[in-house]
Amino acid sequence: MPFFSVILATRDRPQLFAEALATVLAQDGADFEAVVVDDGSTEDSRAAYAPALDQAAAKLGERLRVIRLERRPKGHGQSYSLNVGGAAATGEYLAFLDDDDVWTDSGHLARAAAALHAHPQADLYMANQRAFRGGATVDEALWLAPLATSVKRSPDADGSWTVTVDDLLANPGFCHVNCLIVRRALWEAIGGMDEAIRWECDRDLFLRLIDRAGTMLHHPAFVARHNIPDPSKTANMTTAMPEVEKRLHQLRVVDKAALFARHNAIRAHGRRHRGFVLKKVAAELARQDDRRGAAAAARLALGAGPSLGWLGVTAWYSLKALAKGRGR
Repeated sequence: MPFFSVILATRDRPQLFAEALATVLAQDGADFEAVVVDDGSTEDSRAAYAPALDQAAAKLGERLRVIRLERRPKGHGQSYSLNVGGAAATGEYLAFLDDDDVWTDSGHLARAAAALHAHPQADLYMANQRAFRGGATVDEALWLAPLATSVKRSPDADGSWTVTVDDLLANPGFCHVNCLIVRRALWEAIGGMDEAIRWECDRDLFLRLIDRAGTMLHHPAFVARHNIPDPSKTANMTTAMPEVEKRLHQLRVVDKAALFARHNAIRAHGRRHRGFVLKKVAAELARQDDRRGAAAAARLALGAGPSLGWLGVTAWYSLKALAKGRGR
């Protein structure tokens, strides 16, 4: 049966991490190791991590490894940390869990092991998760839940579907890293995470993986809980980063897909979403009263996805920029 390396990256969140790690230790019926990458937590935080790590060491022994990175003001980032974990992993397959989320199914790895054993050629295994904001569930279409009804084929005996790039791109969401299991050889072939991307790095990973993968499996089981970050706090890359900066990272994701993907469908996906991202940039710059920036972003968005409605928006932003320039 497959051997998994479960990689958890963390920084200064010992209580949340303890909850996440406990759900990894609760996995039953699968053979795995845990690779923890501490992205430069403070000394006080490191002391607070000790009870959870001691508990893991008691259960896993040498199958627990803790890698501590040098502290930097903004950390090395999730992508770098997961790459460090991936480089240290010994499993045939890599699995991941964010330190502020949890696995909700103790049979997740065992189910994946059975599916991958039945499909030894598979490069990817993808499941589902539920997202929560303030304790309430949000739209499950964020991830892969709609695949259960959109794929018109019967599942295999293990309950999983073999899916294609077209199947996945027809879905409104993507597979979050919490629910993704990837063959280590494929991870290494694509170079792991893009360390230049600090927001939507998991979407970038997903697009590059499905572009290069052979056989891909999807199981409709909900295996994780994703806690959407509280916007009033800055302990998460989503809430700590200014909106325009996030959108620029997102732009890198879609531009890479549009330019470099092997599959035509992924390139088209990147081009289509480029216009969406640029419209978000234009709207945010307009909100900040950066009229010239808003007009420039709007023109780029119009070029990426022409429409009469957006032509009107672009003209309005351009007139406002011109009026501001004359008023100086």
